[in-house]
Amino acid sequence: MFMPTLLGLSESRWALYLAPNCRGRFGSQALPTRTTGKRNFLIDGFPRSLSNLEAWYEVFGRETELPTMLYFECPFDVLEEQRILGRAKYSGRTDDNVDAMKLRFDTFKAETLPTVELFKGKGKCVEIDTSQGREAVYTLLREHLAKYTEQQLLDQPLTEKSEILLGLRPYPQKG
Repeated sequence: MFMPTLLGLSESRWALYLAPNCRGRFGSQALPTRTTGKRNFLIDGFPRSLSNLEAWYEVFGRETELPTMLYFECPFDVLEEQRILGRAKYSGRTDDNVDAMKLRFDTFKAETLPTVELFKGKGKCVEIDTSQGREAVYTLLREHLAKYTEQQLLDQPLTEKSEILLGLRPYPQKG
């Protein structure tokens, strides 16, 4: 149920921010400092809707090859019990609760799932089963991203933050 992410942009413009149900902003001034890749970007949470995809086409044109989407699939019960409520113990996010999660899931089904299905139908969706353990998911993701990543970056050890997120180190204690 996680948001899709696009890979493989060859243009110098991309979506920095696209709120649900808005066209958003594209432009080279929105580019962050790049640390890797010659032509590849990850755009987290894009496109969240078919209207976001329309904004893409307005900038890049319909003849531009559709990028690849990473789709992180997770059954609702695993998402609820293990991911969101587990994260709530450490995150401090006020929206890490059952009611907010159900609302996000309903929005996802209505707004984002049609976009995921479109990308799947065009063979442009890499689906990753995130119901597995963090290390297994990381391994799958790393395999899919390897062709977009410079070898020297693949060879680097994980950062402390990455190890915490993968569950290899405990979260720091609050306060």
